[in-house]
Amino acid sequence: MHNSTVYHNLFSSDKYDIMTQERWEGIIKCKKRFLEDKSYDPRTCPHMNPDVAASWVRCRQMGIDPHQPFLGRRLNSEEFSHVLEKNGLLIEITKPLVNAFKHLAISTGYGLYLANNKGIFLLHEGEVLPLPLYSYPLTGWMWDEKNIGTTAHSLSLRHKHPFHLTGVENYSEGIENIIASSAPILDENREVIGTLVLAQSLIDEPWKDTFQTLCSNTLGLITAISVAVEAQLKLKRNFINLKRANETVEATLALIEDGIVTIDKNGTIIYNNAEAQRIFKLTPDEAGKKNINDFLAEESSLLVLAQKGDSVTIEETIYLDQKEAQYIIHIQPIMDDDTGELDVAMLTLNHVGKVNALTTNRAGAVAKFAFNDIIGESDAIKKAITKGRYFAKSAENILLIGESGTGKELFAQAIHNHYCSNGPFIAINCAAMPRELIESELFGYEGGSFTGADRSGRPGKIELAEGGTLFLDEIGDMPYELQAVLLRVLEDKQVMRIGGRRYKKVDFRIIAATNQNLKQMVIDKLFRHDLYYRLSVLTIHIPALRERERDAEILANYFIKRYCRKMGKNALQMSPAVSNIINNYEWPGNVRELENAMVYAVINVQGDIIEINDMPEEICGKGNLNHTIERIVSNDDDGDKAGEFPSLSDIEKKAITKALSKSEGNVILAACLLGISKSTIYRKLKEYDIHY
Repeated sequence: MHNSTVYHNLFSSDKYDIMTQERWEGIIKCKKRFLEDKSYDPRTCPHMNPDVAASWVRCRQMGIDPHQPFLGRRLNSEEFSHVLEKNGLLIEITKPLVNAFKHLAISTGYGLYLANNKGIFLLHEGEVLPLPLYSYPLTGWMWDEKNIGTTAHSLSLRHKHPFHLTGVENYSEGIENIIASSAPILDENREVIGTLVLAQSLIDEPWKDTFQTLCSNTLGLITAISVAVEAQLKLKRNFINLKRANETVEATLALIEDGIVTIDKNGTIIYNNAEAQRIFKLTPDEAGKKNINDFLAEESSLLVLAQKGDSVTIEETIYLDQKEAQYIIHIQPIMDDDTGELDVAMLTLNHVGKVNALTTNRAGAVAKFAFNDIIGESDAIKKAITKGRYFAKSAENILLIGESGTGKELFAQAIHNHYCSNGPFIAINCAAMPRELIESELFGYEGGSFTGADRSGRPGKIELAEGGTLFLDEIGDMPYELQAVLLRVLEDKQVMRIGGRRYKKVDFRIIAATNQNLKQMVIDKLFRHDLYYRLSVLTIHIPALRERERDAEILANYFIKRYCRKMGKNALQMSPAVSNIINNYEWPGNVRELENAMVYAVINVQGDIIEINDMPEEICGKGNLNHTIERIVSNDDDGDKAGEFPSLSDIEKKAITKALSKSEGNVILAACLLGISKSTIYRKLKEYDIHY
């Protein structure tokens, strides 16, 4: 604001603020000499206000004609419309204040004007003064120092404080009969955005006391109005900024996926974003009409915690339309600084299922595989995949039966992704979990349930599986006493945490897997028959690798390519002898053993071909030799007579001898033909005393 400047200009005893007869006559003489003598500098005149004199000099230097018949430049309608639009807020704020003094201005012969920072008149109320214009009204005319010379409002624009000019102090002769008081309107950066002008015709000697008092009053009035306009503008801009900020916050909160609710100290909902409106089925105009307690259980501690000022996260059940849903709610109270009581509290709501999904994703508990990721061309694996796809469409529990390493979890993930890929996939190995921990892992616990328990409690795997799949691997190893509890959860679809007092509804699917004979375990009283029948509604047998025809070689090539890419190696090939081993080996560890063998070979190989020596010893040892011997002997044209059955040592000796013959005594090549390692064939040569 320019209050201090206002007071200085209105009430200081500066000689330029008082118009005496001597000073008035001195100004008239100065003006006459200035107009007649182009070399005369009015700034040397003791009666001239220095700011006014300096303006006269600038006007003369700009070549402004003080005798011009018409003053200023009139804007065309398009130009003026643009100016009005740009200054809309200034006009909106000023007009009511100007109108308040309209009748006073008319009754006293004054005209009240508003100009922008370019000297363009935007408003005019009161008396229409006789001005040198070729068309009226004055609004739409540009009167700045460059057009008409020195005026009260041009000086206010330049110097940013009020001015009062009397008669000949104006530069142009056309307005020498006008007295005017002007005050600038400043923005928050102290930049001039407009001026207010109060003017009337000069009808009395300006040195008279009544005239001096009148001038002081008019300057004070116009300055007071300008200060009022500034204050209103500041309030309006603050309101606009606040409204814009509020709209931005509203738009931001509308995009947030969390439910946001603000309640007062009594629990009344005073704000809710779009997601909260969806959760509580509220309309925007219902704010202030609903209480948060309408949606909570009677024993809920939410409002009590908020009133205590506790910033905490709790789990609550939301009841709506005879249904209930679990939400994680963060309470952020805002306390009254004076009373120390709750003012408002902001509640952030997240559905338990969403939180659980985020938790499991961060923990890496996600299903990454689909049915298309299961590699194999054998009828056995294709049959299992077909059944898996079909069963996945149902919400019933599924039991996967297969040896260790056959890919039961791969099938479980594929079934999950086929049925509910957006839900969590929670896996727990019943064999790897200590008996004393498996209960809390499955069912969760409330805070303080046992020594070492988290103070806030922890959800179990069953809760985390809400809306998704719970994969129970090695289900046969689940403790017998817990099987009954799991059965109850499956039947009632609700779970109670250890140390809890109420059940929580859960919706999930179980996929169980085992490499044991559960039917026999039921007979032996090691597995509950009712749980077995609940889990085995749909059963899929995952074939062992030895039952999958030539899938072993297909998988081996896949593992080789994948690990070569991981290590940055060029693609490797398997020698015929290694392929023979892959296809004939029993693979007791199934796909997992095959993958480990291929990783070993890729790391161990020196060239571009994987040879027998690059394979693990246990795979290229005697077990594989027996299969290879059987193949060679069965194709031997010189086999034993019918009814005779050779000993194993004879068969081995005969196979090695024949391989050496075919390889022309090359031991390494003979080993390759037999599908055995170099060390094995040398050991056999020594054992059977075979010379080569």
